[in-house]
Amino acid sequence: MSRRRSCYVSPGRSSASRFDTIKKREESRVLLLGCGAVGAVVARHLAASSLVRTIVAADMDPERSKALARVVSPRKVRPLRLDLREEGALATAARGSSLIVNAAHPKFNLPVMKASLETTADYLDLAGGGKDQLALHGKWRRAGRSALLGMGEDPGLSNVFARHAADALDEVTAVRIRDGETARSDVYPVVLLFSPEVFIEETLAPAIVFEGGRWKKLPPFRGREDFPFPPPVGAVPVYHVSHEEVETLPRFLSKRPRYVDFKLALLPDTVRWLRWLRRVRWNRPKVREAILSLIPPPGALAGRISGHAAILVEVTGRRDGVAATHTVWTALDHARASRHGATATSWITGTTAAVGSLLLLDHEVPPGVVVPEQLEPASVFARLKGRDIEVRERVTRIRRLS
Repeated sequence: MSRRRSCYVSPGRSSASRFDTIKKREESRVLLLGCGAVGAVVARHLAASSLVRTIVAADMDPERSKALARVVSPRKVRPLRLDLREEGALATAARGSSLIVNAAHPKFNLPVMKASLETTADYLDLAGGGKDQLALHGKWRRAGRSALLGMGEDPGLSNVFARHAADALDEVTAVRIRDGETARSDVYPVVLLFSPEVFIEETLAPAIVFEGGRWKKLPPFRGREDFPFPPPVGAVPVYHVSHEEVETLPRFLSKRPRYVDFKLALLPDTVRWLRWLRRVRWNRPKVREAILSLIPPPGALAGRISGHAAILVEVTGRRDGVAATHTVWTALDHARASRHGATATSWITGTTAAVGSLLLLDHEVPPGVVVPEQLEPASVFARLKGRDIEVRERVTRIRRLS
């Protein structure tokens, strides 16, 4: 028979970190790279923190960084034009910073991370965890500094959910991550909630799953299922997509799963459009430029879309000799997120990145290169409290009738 328990996660108080003795808590200068939809959310949270003295909001577009400073805090946020392709520009901008938050395009992750190592700052990005970045662990640890990779919604919060659920089980069989989305717009024919370039590249690339102790590649648009997200999201079609969690969870969860996958919600119109992009070979420079110019930036969508965003992680295994499934999720209404000047997707992503930033500034992340599943979930949940993100969980146990 089946027994279900559904409840809110009740975060405990974060225990004092052993790293608090290494560095003194003080107000810090933060260099924020990228002032788009997610960067603006990160800045909003950090500007409200007593840990932060100054935020240098850097972007290739000086008008965007100036606009962010005006909206968030003209007193605390200083705009800066910065092109990450310019040699030495990052080193100059980072001078005196305690933390570099990389909310720029993921293609800059490795060079920015390497350049950050030459400064005195800790580092955080929102989409990382590749082998080249993880290989820098020894250098960061010897420097006594921390680099937190992939600390957004997914990867990021999804990894923390997986760790939280896995910790509650005696053994883990599988981790299934589902990114749900029901966004609709009466204004735009195509709505992409994070970087359009990254979204298209991810969905058209071969997907990766971890199965039987190894990683396997699948063609795009495989593994379709109508996944039943809890209300108010409901059933949404999802597909296998290559994602950072599939790369890192088998390596860094203490209870190593035998299976890990990630599936992303893709509505039928979106799938048809993506298939068309593949047919026209969208990545040719002129075609790519033309298509991206027609898609509204994620920062323009706040208040102009309806629906919900959700991230859900389902961990199966055994507890007390009984088969169990521990599910952790959060969902947010795009209309509610618009009160913060954001979409639900950018709010969840940016808020998680801000929480990771505060953990770094408070010296609660160990030296070296760290992925989100290595963080203490209670510390993350405690700092999420009061930031309009409700974390829920459900445990299902199955007992065989004798």
